[in-house]
Amino acid sequence: MKVIKVNLFMAKFQLSKDRAGYFYWILKSDENGKTIAKSSESYNSKKGASDSIAWVRTNAKTAKLEDLS
Repeated sequence: MKVIKVNLFMAKFQLSKDRAGYFYWILKSDENGKTIAKSSESYNSKKGASDSIAWVRTNAKTAKLEDLS
């Protein structure tokens, strides 16, 4: 029997704190470690940043592409 491992996660969120004490997140590719997206703002609390991650996870699935080229 052949076992095939499949990585179900193609990216990961990294939650960090800046020098001023605010929280932010970065979405990185698991494949090459490059940044895919960053939070557009800093958050006063870790919960605020976590809530933003949850929003992205929920809403990115249905986001429309607006081609401005």
